[in-house]
Amino acid sequence: MSQKQIVEAVDDGGETLTFLSDNSFLIPNFPDGIGIDGVRSVGIRDDDILICSYPQSETHWVFEITRELLAGGIIHDDNTKVQTFMERTSEEELADLSSPRILNTHLLMKHLPDDVCNKKLKVIIVLRNPKDVAVSLYNVIRTLPFANYKGEWKNYVRPFFQGKFAYGSWMDYVLDWEQVKKDNPDLPVLTILYEDIKEDQMREMRRIYEFLDVKRTDDFLSKVCNNTTKAAMRTLKEDDSGIKVFRKGGVGDWKNWFTVAQNEWFDQLYQEKMADCPLQFKYTL
Repeated sequence: MSQKQIVEAVDDGGETLTFLSDNSFLIPNFPDGIGIDGVRSVGIRDDDILICSYPQSETHWVFEITRELLAGGIIHDDNTKVQTFMERTSEEELADLSSPRILNTHLLMKHLPDDVCNKKLKVIIVLRNPKDVAVSLYNVIRTLPFANYKGEWKNYVRPFFQGKFAYGSWMDYVLDWEQVKKDNPDLPVLTILYEDIKEDQMREMRRIYEFLDVKRTDDFLSKVCNNTTKAAMRTLKEDDSGIKVFRKGGVGDWKNWFTVAQNEWFDQLYQEKMADCPLQFKYTL
């Protein structure tokens, strides 16, 4: 039986953040969220596509790109990944979506339906350099009414990387998915780095459409680029919950936030925990 309770995590300055402890795993207390047990019971279709990411990894952007590449046409609507965000959307709403669905989640593989592996769904993992993730999530979480957080950056950064807040440690998240890939070599997984898309969107879109096993022309890819700029998406996409869907989306904003001491502390922690990780992240472009 699911064990759920509202808990308060504490930053280094004594300020609290409110989360939902769901089966001993912290997630945001989404007003209409279905929780981990609800996610695990979602019916999985053979043609579902799953986008997995740690929060604030620019999943919205990859979702929009993937949607248009899969459809083979430019889409002008106000839908966002929120409509297919598994832990925040009801099972009934997910069931009402037409196929092929592009589902998305910030949860770990162990929290997902068994059929993700059994049916060998195509999984796109979106990752972003952890320093920019920390900054972006700090700025977003301070706007969330259900988090109720007013703490300072200097008191947030250390417990964040120690995994004391929602969705746990970024490092544990990355390492968990790397292990999933090793343990399930026949599971089709594409790992996309946000900084690589920023560096060369056309190149990374080719990787995505080849993974999806569809053919798209360079002319169409150019149209997708134009329709998925930050300006274009901010015009069309708004989240009525008050969550800021599209923030800066840059690379290197962490330099405006990390002190020398914080940066040195993080680099040491990263070296200790991620020494065997084959992924290489870009912190500037």
